[in-house]
Amino acid sequence: MIIYSLGTLFILIAFFYEIKLFFGRRKNELKKETDIKENPDIAVFIPARNESKVIEELLCSIETQTHKIPSKNIYIIVESKEDKTVEIAKKHHMNYFVRQHLEGKTKGYALQEMVEDLNKKKKFYDLYFIFDADNILDPHFIEYMLEDYQNGYAVSTGYRALKNKDHYFPVSAGLTFFMINELRNRNSLKHQGNLILSGTGYYIHGKYIKEWGTFPFHSLTEDYESSLYYTLHGISTHYQEKAKFYDEQPTTYKQSVNQRSRWIKGYLTNWLHYRPLMKEKLKKHPNNPGSLTEMTTGIIPALFLVVGLLLYLINALWNIGFHLSLNTLFYLSTLLLVIYLVLVLLTGILLWMVVKETELSYKVILGVLFYHPIFLASYLHCFVVALTKKDLGWARIEHKASMKEMS
Repeated sequence: MIIYSLGTLFILIAFFYEIKLFFGRRKNELKKETDIKENPDIAVFIPARNESKVIEELLCSIETQTHKIPSKNIYIIVESKEDKTVEIAKKHHMNYFVRQHLEGKTKGYALQEMVEDLNKKKKFYDLYFIFDADNILDPHFIEYMLEDYQNGYAVSTGYRALKNKDHYFPVSAGLTFFMINELRNRNSLKHQGNLILSGTGYYIHGKYIKEWGTFPFHSLTEDYESSLYYTLHGISTHYQEKAKFYDEQPTTYKQSVNQRSRWIKGYLTNWLHYRPLMKEKLKKHPNNPGSLTEMTTGIIPALFLVVGLLLYLINALWNIGFHLSLNTLFYLSTLLLVIYLVLVLLTGILLWMVVKETELSYKVILGVLFYHPIFLASYLHCFVVALTKKDLGWARIEHKASMKEMS
C-alpha cells in the first residue's frame, strides 16, 4: 500500500510540474541580431571521419542549392589523410581539414580545431552551417535558412526528415527528433522562446564564433550544451520548418542504445551544470524567463511520471510474490496494457503528423505502431547504461552507401 501511495504521489508531482510549465511559458523577448548582410559569406563545417560511403550525396545536395555556396567555403573534417573521404572532398574541390589533437573524442572538439585553424588564418564568415556527413539537403534548405538570418536570429535549425524510412526501427528512432522539433520547438515559437538543437542542420551567426575564438561546446551532446548556453545568455534561436534536410537513423538496437545512452549521459551532465546558473539568471529579470523556466525544469516531470509508474509495477509484483492471485495478475497485466496502449496512441498521433511530410508504407506504419512503445520503454535500459558505463564517446555508426538504397 505504501509503494502504491508513493507511486500516486510521484505521478501527481509530475502533473504539477506540467501545469506549472504550462502557465510558466511566458512570452520571451529575445534580442535579435542587427549585424545582418544582404549576401552573407557562408562557411559549412562537416565532421566526417570515415564517412566516404555517404558524404558525396551531402556534397552534391550542397552544390545544387538554390542559394550557391562556393566550394572553397566548405570544410570537411577528417582524422587522417588516408581517409577515403579526402578523395571525395578533392573531387568536389572542397577543403579537407585533418585533425591533430585526436585525444578530444567528441564532435565539439573536431569543430573546435576547425574554427581555431581558420582563426589563425584570419578567415571569418558571417554564418557557419554545421552538418553531419550522412545528411542530405533539400534544394531550398540554405535559401529558407537565410530567411531566419535576415530576420535577425543568431541560431536556427531546419526540419529533420527521415532518410532511411523503409523499416520500422529507424523510423521509430527518427520520431525522437520529430518530437523535439515539431512538438517542443514549434511550441517554443509561439512564445518566442529558445529552442533545443538536435545535432545537425543548423547555423550559428559569425558574431559568436568570432567572439568565442573557438567552438566551446565539447560534451557528449554539444548540441544540447549549446542550447543551454543560448538560453542562459538570452541569445535568439529559431526553428525554420520550411528548411528540410534528411538524416539517417540507427538500424540496430545496439547502435541505438549506444547513441541514446550517450545522449542521456550528455544531457544529465550539461543540465546539472547549467541548472543552477539558469536558476540564478531567473532572479535577474532576464528577457527569456519562459525558456529559462522550461530548461531548468528539464525532464523532471518525465522522471517523476516514470518512477511513479515503476512503483505501481513494483507494487503489483510485490503482491504477486506474496500471494499469487487472479486479481493481482489481472491488475499487473491491465496496468502494462494501459501504458502500452497510451504509448501506441501517442505513436499514432506522431505518425499521422509525420506521414503528412513523409511517405511511409503501411507495413512500416504498422511496425512502428507496435514497436515504438517498446522503443520508448527501452530508454530505461539506456538510462542504466548511461549511469554505469564510463567510456561512452563519439561512436561511429555504420551507414548505407546511399539514399537510393533506402528508398
